[in-house]
Amino acid sequence: MTRSPHFRGYTPLGGELTNGRADRREEIDLGEATIKAIHYPPSGPGCDHQGVGTHRDFGLLTFVLQDAVGGLQVERDGCFFDVPHLPGALVVNLGEMLQLATHGYLKATVHRVISPPAGVRRFSVIYFFNPRLDATLTPIDLPAELAAQATGGHSADPDNPILATYGENILKVRLRAHADVAQLHHADLLAAES
Repeated sequence: MTRSPHFRGYTPLGGELTNGRADRREEIDLGEATIKAIHYPPSGPGCDHQGVGTHRDFGLLTFVLQDAVGGLQVERDGCFFDVPHLPGALVVNLGEMLQLATHGYLKATVHRVISPPAGVRRFSVIYFFNPRLDATLTPIDLPAELAAQATGGHSADPDNPILATYGENILKVRLRAHADVAQLHHADLLAAES
C-alpha cells in the first residue's frame, strides 16, 4: 500500500491503525468502491486482541463475508455482542454516510473484531458500497413519524466528524489509519491539518 497514493494494495500485520492502535490483521485493498480480503492471525501469549479496533465504516453500506471462526462484534447500548456466522449469509453494516443522510434515524454500526484464539486463523472479505468520491450527500426529508425518532446525523465524537462529501469522509479515516501512506503521498494534507 505504501506505493499507492490511493490507499490500495497490501497492508502487512500491524500496518493499519484504529484509534491510534495497530490492528492485528493483514489485508489487500482492491478496486474503486473498495473490496478488502483480510487475514487475522492467531493470538499468542501477551498479544493484543485487537483484530480491528472499535470503529464505524465511513460510507453507506458494508457487506461482510466472514468465516466460521467468529470475532466480529457489534455495539448496542454500550455493550458488544458477537455476530454469529451463518453459512451463505452476509453481515451488513450501516455506514456514516447513511447516518448523515437520514439525520441519524439510521445509525452507523459501531463494531470491532477480536483476534482469533491461539492456533486459529480468521478470514473475511468485505465489500464497501459507497458513492463517488466527489458525491456530497444532502440529508433526506423524513416523514414526521421517522423524523421524531432521528437524533441527528452528525457524529457525537468531536475528533471524528462525519463529512458530507464522501471523498473527504474516507480521506480523514485513511490519513489516520495509514500514516505511512499519508506521509509518503499526502504530506501536504497532513501539514494543512496541523
